[in-house]
This record gives sequence, structure tokens and C-alpha cells, in this order.
Amino acid sequence: MDREKFSDFVFYADESGDHSLMSIDRGYPIFCLAVCAFDKRTYSRSIVPKFQAFKFRYFGHDAVILHERDIRKQINDFKILIDKRIEERFH
Repeated sequence: MDREKFSDFVFYADESGDHSLMSIDRGYPIFCLAVCAFDKRTYSRSIVPKFQAFKFRYFGHDAVILHERDIRKQINDFKILIDKRIEERFH
């Protein structure tokens, strides 16, 4: 396989909130679009292991998905954040 065909970077994009300008949710009047670019070596050698360690520390496994809504509402896997001491360390 010819490595020159692949980029040295990986990109991730995600959004949160509601993009509608017609009916704004007064409880969460936010729209955020975030894009991250990582060098693949840095991503695989540093970023991924740190996220895995973070997930193991709080959930005991690394299969949990960090959904902003669940974190903010402290639901599903993020019920642990009801404990304010844990929430402070988590954030």
C-alpha cells in the first residue's frame, strides 16, 4: 500500500445546539460547530491514550461516548456527575 496516498492528519467535526434561527430554544440558545485537526502520530500516541485513561478513570471502560447533552443533563453514563466533587474533577 502506498503511504503517500494518505494524509498525515485526521479531522473531526461536531456540532451542538440548534442551527435554526426561526425558533430559538430559550433553554439552550446555542449553536456550536467545532473542528479539530490532529497529526496522526500525535493523535495515536498521545491523544487517544489520554482519552482512554480519562474514560477508564470515570467509567471503568473506554466504550462510553462523550455526548455533550448527556454530560450537561447528567443522564445515562453521566449520572455520576450528580456528585459535585466528581463533576468538578471531571470538568
